[in-house]
Amino acid sequence: MEEMPAGLALERPATARNLVTAYYMILVSTALLVIIGFVMVVSSTTVTKLTLDKSPYTQAVTQGVYIAVGLIVAFCASRFRFAWWKPVAWGAFILTLVLQAVTVLGAGISAGGNTNWLKVGGFSVQPSEFLKFALALWLGTVLANKKDRLDSWVELAVPALVGLVVAGGLVILGNDVGTASVIGLLALGTLWTAGVPWRKLAAITLVVVAVGAVAVLVSPSRLSRVKALLGGSAARDASRSTGWQTRQAAYALADGGLFGKGLGASHEKWSWLSQADSDFIFAIIGEELGLVGCLVVLVLFAVLIIGLLQVVRWHPDRFCQVTVGAIGCWIAVQAVINVGMVVQVLPVIGVPLPFVSSGGSALVASMAAIGCVLGLMRGDPAVGPVLKASPQIMRDAFGLVAAAPDAETHRRRKRRRRAARPAGTAAQGTPGRPVVASAVSDADGPGRAGRSGREAAGSDGGALVGARSGRGARRGRGELFDVKEFDEVELQPHFWSQK
Repeated sequence: MEEMPAGLALERPATARNLVTAYYMILVSTALLVIIGFVMVVSSTTVTKLTLDKSPYTQAVTQGVYIAVGLIVAFCASRFRFAWWKPVAWGAFILTLVLQAVTVLGAGISAGGNTNWLKVGGFSVQPSEFLKFALALWLGTVLANKKDRLDSWVELAVPALVGLVVAGGLVILGNDVGTASVIGLLALGTLWTAGVPWRKLAAITLVVVAVGAVAVLVSPSRLSRVKALLGGSAARDASRSTGWQTRQAAYALADGGLFGKGLGASHEKWSWLSQADSDFIFAIIGEELGLVGCLVVLVLFAVLIIGLLQVVRWHPDRFCQVTVGAIGCWIAVQAVINVGMVVQVLPVIGVPLPFVSSGGSALVASMAAIGCVLGLMRGDPAVGPVLKASPQIMRDAFGLVAAAPDAETHRRRKRRRRAARPAGTAAQGTPGRPVVASAVSDADGPGRAGRSGREAAGSDGGALVGARSGRGARRGRGELFDVKEFDEVELQPHFWSQK
């Protein structure tokens, strides 16, 4: 990224303010979604782990490890230098393409009819999840450099459309149409963000829809799911294997009602609803937390997407705009597909809910993408300094924690206190320490004792004490009294609370 002139940065106060707001919208919403996801994954897996004679908290430990890895990756990504992302994009895209090719061409592990997993050491990795992130970075790199040349098919096809065809084709070879659908819609959203003319975008959309239709028609399993969705309850009841998940998901949402049955009280997680912790975790949220819990999750996703759109709108760098737009399309499309298949608006295609569903590859890839977004925002010369100063700004705004003053500030405040102190009171006490008044006998009356004490103290006294003598006090002679003999104590503001 070229260095932005200081004058231009100063001329963008509204932009910087909007980006700072978007930064915290993205950060807070993502953190809350991850926390909700952890709680719901633990709640939805305790029963199944017990049936396998395992600890009910086995999945909690596993998901906690995934979250810890995701936090580390996201933190490192957020501290990445802006100029490093473009070279990394090419390397990451090529690496994930190679891993996906190795997975689908013989070295991968098949589960549920899909060949998506690659065994690395003692862990299973899903390269297609990281391919989404790498594709978003790569599209941002190649399309940002062709701002005024996207009206040419040649410039658009090389290398953007070629890379999209290769990535989508490798995922389809693994029989994972759900991930392929997310990649296709991610590509369309990225092309729209980059400013591709609408005629070319419409033509590309028709091609994507045609490929998706062919993928459905050639697979009896996918075709039966679409028929079950379009045919209603009769078609779903005709085949237990086809409509079982959607029907049980509907039961879960209906049982939850407005406020839910309570955390951990789900009935469907007792092996009635398969994939309760991953693809259908939204149904468990609806059953245990009710409509209110579902709305909270949807609102958090809406806040996250709005924050990403704000970055696309206000960030001055084109690479950042296209990349963040691609990441936003990825998260929004995947969330819509997952919720849509749970509420029976879309067919079941096995797409997890971002940040909420169980699984390591999807969670780490999504958190890395959010870390990338935050890092790109911190690279803005108008936003970075504000974000670095934001903790102090928040402390000053709420008045919760006062920052320790430096030596020069402390000396300046000390000189101001001495200048403001009335004459003749310099020897009465040290600022910030208690000042004890002279003793006054009972003969002077109870009121005079307190007044004498207040008159004797300096203006900056940390504690002003007025005392009435109980024994042995003589006028004109100051004596230190035992605490038990103090009749009244009046506290004045300490010097650190004064301006």
